[in-house]
Amino acid sequence: MSASSDSEAVFSGARAALLAACDEMERRLHGLVDSHGKVAEEIHQLRKLGKRLRGALAMVGEPKPCIRWIAVIGRMLGGSRDSMVRAKTWRSLGVDSTASGAVETAIRDLLDLEADASIRKPPAGVTEWSLAAVKQVKARIESQSDAEVAVKAAKGAALLRRRLKRRLKKALDRVTNEDFHDCRKAAKAWLGGLSIVAASLAVPAQEETEKLAGNLGDENDLEVLAVWLESRGFSPATAKTPWKVLRKRQEKIRRRSISLIRKDLLPALTGKGKD
Repeated sequence: MSASSDSEAVFSGARAALLAACDEMERRLHGLVDSHGKVAEEIHQLRKLGKRLRGALAMVGEPKPCIRWIAVIGRMLGGSRDSMVRAKTWRSLGVDSTASGAVETAIRDLLDLEADASIRKPPAGVTEWSLAAVKQVKARIESQSDAEVAVKAAKGAALLRRRLKRRLKKALDRVTNEDFHDCRKAAKAWLGGLSIVAASLAVPAQEETEKLAGNLGDENDLEVLAVWLESRGFSPATAKTPWKVLRKRQEKIRRRSISLIRKDLLPALTGKGKD
């Protein structure tokens, strides 16, 4: 058996796994419709599944509009989760938010208010559109054979790995926020896609890639909080201490990410052989 055939055999269950992921997404969306209480955790799990599904769809060569349908679902549902993450990120800064009349207390209370108000289930129109989008994605996968999807998945996995390596090198060269954000997206697409189309595959540098994605996710959460602070009028001039802590935390995480990429992740990816 050729190396190409061996590779495709690893992805022989990709089509069934993709359809199962679509089924799970439909079940979770129906669960939101039927829910009578808080749905924050359900939405969180839905968004996580959506990110993995987007990676898998990219891996099997589905067109961008198809992948975008799943992305839109995450964005429509994301407001509630983002509010809770902002409040959690604020607490992680460890800034004293108890003094009466302090700007830090005002920030904490406003963040908590938005988080509490955002845990209700989404409007019916959102879930109905989401279900229709998943149905279209599912129909596209069903129209292909197991063999067709396996071939595409094998090629796509190698392509996404090479893309991740390129973006890591670019981030080290330029060290811009945009480049590190691209690294995070590439890492999540590669790992997320493989977690669906080849769940049993031993992934090279998986631990290092997951660690980097976590670091960059923490950095992104801090930047999301920074944007919120600015939008609410809590500028560095108005809230000096929180901004100082926030930026120092971002810098620390960035240094950790750069070290991880240079010392561990790129060598681990390259050590598996040239792509």
